[in-house]
Amino acid sequence: MSSVQSQQEQLSQSDPSPSPNSCSSFELIDMDAGSLYEPVSPHWFYCKIIDSKETWIPFNSEDSQQLEEAYSSGNLHACCNFG
Repeated sequence: MSSVQSQQEQLSQSDPSPSPNSCSSFELIDMDAGSLYEPVSPHWFYCKIIDSKETWIPFNSEDSQQLEEAYSSGNLHACCNFG
């Protein structure tokens, strides 16, 4: 019997049950989902061409918030600092 066959035989005979120390996905369900939830906050980016490729660069948090407020209010103008 070759070593490959003996290794395959050992693997097929091994116990497939998880270790008692492993965490299963079912344990995560028991956690309070409310404490894990955080609403998504919008973040704005601008496009810059670098070496003939589009690169999307994020605005800082303050400018991104100002852009979102301007967009939500229908304002087409907002002051931002480009880095």
